[in-house]
Amino acid sequence: MKENRPLIEDMIALSGNILGNLLGARHEMKAQARARLDQLAHHLDLVSRAEFDAAFAMLAKARALQDELAERLAAIEAKMNLSSASEIKSRAKRRLPSFKKSNTRRKRR
Repeated sequence: MKENRPLIEDMIALSGNILGNLLGARHEMKAQARARLDQLAHHLDLVSRAEFDAAFAMLAKARALQDELAERLAAIEAKMNLSSASEIKSRAKRRLPSFKKSNTRRKRR
């Protein structure tokens, strides 16, 4: 039994080394996959979530300003009795796509 003890200790040490190497390889593969995905995103000109949210906020602000200006213009046209022009504007406004906050359901982890 004492003869097998160094063999068992060597096997335990070897298995520990193998596990360490496997963990290192796992981390290396993960880093390489992340680098490859970043390179692909850059190649496809994809934007980050923060950039998208900033652009979306600017769009929402512009939409709100456009709506406010349309209301002010309608009020001015009503005072000047230019109702046909306001009807054209309201029909054009209805054709515009709306961007609602509910379209951004995905949450970043």
